[in-house]
Amino acid sequence: MIRVPKVIVIDTIPLLLFLIGAYDQNLILTFKRLKTYKYTFEDFTILKEFLFRTKVIVVTPGVLSEVSNFAFECGHFSDLLEKNIKYLMSMKEFYVSKEIIFESNEELFKFGFTDTSLIIAAKNNVGEILTRDYGLSQYCQKKLGIGALNLEDILRIKELIK
Repeated sequence: MIRVPKVIVIDTIPLLLFLIGAYDQNLILTFKRLKTYKYTFEDFTILKEFLFRTKVIVVTPGVLSEVSNFAFECGHFSDLLEKNIKYLMSMKEFYVSKEIIFESNEELFKFGFTDTSLIIAAKNNVGEILTRDYGLSQYCQKKLGIGALNLEDILRIKELIK
């Protein structure tokens, strides 16, 4: 079983899977960005259980922006937002200024703005990153000593999460 952290800093794809699944599980199979990864209803259910067991979910403006851009593709953005507003409002937003992002040279040039903001948010919130990006999760764990969970590892767990 996998341990559920108290604080999760959520990346774009896990948040998108959660929001699309909470809106309409049938869209998981047809939504372009999620279809690429072959996510299923069961994947959404596992992710939902995992997220509901954590105390705090932290989101950055960069992740919200990316999710918004992708969500417009489904053609039901207003409905999707309305159905998920309670989840989004319950998340803690952590803003990282561009100056702080630019000071993180190594991470910025390796991962870009959004992922660098996730690293900084995890450091400042004593949280663990939940991402689909294997390179990011490995870098955080091995180089930075920051907890990072890969979404694919969580989805392999088909039993109750501890």
